[in-house]
Amino acid sequence: MRGIAAVLAAVLLGLAWADGLREATLILRGEPLSLSPPPLWDGRELWLPVSHLERLGVPLEVGASSVRIARLPADQPTAHVFIEPKRGVPSIPVRDLVRRLGGFTRWDEASGALSVLARLQQAQLHADTLNLKTSMPVSWRAFVLENPNRLVIDLAGCALPDVPLPLPEPSGTVKAVRIAQFDPHTVRLVLEMDAPAAMPTQGLSSEWQIALTAASLSAPETPAETPESPAEPLPPPTPFEIPPLQRDASGVVRLTLPLPEGVRPRVLFLEDPIRIAVDVPGYLPEPMEQAIDDPSLFVRVLRAAPLEGGMVRVVLELARSVGAQVLSGKTGVTLNLRTPRNTGGKLRDKIIVIDPGHGGAQAGARWREGKTVIEEKTITLAIGLHVAELLSREGAKVILTRAEDKAVGLYERTALANGANAHFFVSIHCDSNPRPNSASGTTIYYHKDDADSRALGQALLNEIVKVSGLPSRGVRSDSVLYQTGLAVLRTSQMPAVLIEVGYLNHSFDRAKLVNPDFQKRVAEAIVRGLKAHVEGR
Repeated sequence: MRGIAAVLAAVLLGLAWADGLREATLILRGEPLSLSPPPLWDGRELWLPVSHLERLGVPLEVGASSVRIARLPADQPTAHVFIEPKRGVPSIPVRDLVRRLGGFTRWDEASGALSVLARLQQAQLHADTLNLKTSMPVSWRAFVLENPNRLVIDLAGCALPDVPLPLPEPSGTVKAVRIAQFDPHTVRLVLEMDAPAAMPTQGLSSEWQIALTAASLSAPETPAETPESPAEPLPPPTPFEIPPLQRDASGVVRLTLPLPEGVRPRVLFLEDPIRIAVDVPGYLPEPMEQAIDDPSLFVRVLRAAPLEGGMVRVVLELARSVGAQVLSGKTGVTLNLRTPRNTGGKLRDKIIVIDPGHGGAQAGARWREGKTVIEEKTITLAIGLHVAELLSREGAKVILTRAEDKAVGLYERTALANGANAHFFVSIHCDSNPRPNSASGTTIYYHKDDADSRALGQALLNEIVKVSGLPSRGVRSDSVLYQTGLAVLRTSQMPAVLIEVGYLNHSFDRAKLVNPDFQKRVAEAIVRGLKAHVEGR
């Protein structure tokens, strides 16, 4: 019987995969939901079991074959979303429903999650009362900050509209108003006021009013003989403090920053020098700095500085490139720092694959000036040959995917690296876009959320920007380009990056890209970056 059961389970599992569906997560008002049965993703649409519809907080009428959006006329076709069985469970297409409600959705392939976001539709001031309206219910809270006095209102599960809303005109006690996208899931409104107060202070709604001052709050009547108690002043905010770095037995260094529940931090990876910056809410009257003397903590200097809108930026100036993982919890965000994979020892001990992009009939980006045609494949080969020569002088084992003008398949390039058990894969390219002279600078891509490849990219970009004279466009995940990422990065079994040295269709970048001296300087910078990454300098 056990054998039959195992076979049956395998068959059912095969059928589950065959239907093209996979389990996914629904993020609503900034929080991932734990749902059973789970939503299912078909590559385009998220199918939500009808039994979970109440979690959306939207008035819906569930029928036998469709769900009607209650706020739309029953005879309007867009009012009805049809129910379909998915793995035997009646389900509705969430993206279609949210679009009809005036919101939008964002799919994240790496985490297998769909975020549902309302649009901010209205923000108006009337006699010290703020009127807000969103296309779908959002979770909101109001709190007060000082120096200067401000009322801050966060709308979780919300995004700004494509066409900017007109800012409310300051009136009454409100001196200035700012509205911005605080993080991917939150819109923040900041009102500068002399004596901010708010009632209510939090809620879940799509249309509501907030009284901004004590004078406009409605209070119950008190007996005449009872003397009015003086209003207690708001307690001063607790100044932000830089938490200590902690290192565990495995060598992982942690920094945990306090973070209100539902708030997403902004994390930036910067260069020259190599830094990680994290923006979190907090009160900080003056910048602070702390030197770190212990090299095993990877950090040379810790800094914190106040930002607009009641935010604090914490900057870690790194002593070397690190594999960094960002973990957000309910009460804080934790940075885990560790030595990147395949580093340590000397550069001469490493096997490095250099991949000059394109080749042969695959010219890559092209630019014509009169009778002269400038091709990406020529520039990438020149830089790649320089890098290979310099690495060989360092004693490293170098493998070129091509050493001449010939075509090489994308998967052949990484198969060569994987077969050689290479430690690093560096692909060299030139960028281009549809509008000449509209973009300039160097970008380095890594695959998805691979922290080791991101660390390699940061080390290389750190050296390139010092000598190129081109702006840095940062180290970016290839998921911003394609849902599945770039082929040569996706199929590499070792830390791998793709360098877009500059834009061939920008006159400033192009003049540099075709210059042999520039090509040599970039090659030297790549080698310096590799050496610093490997040897921890």
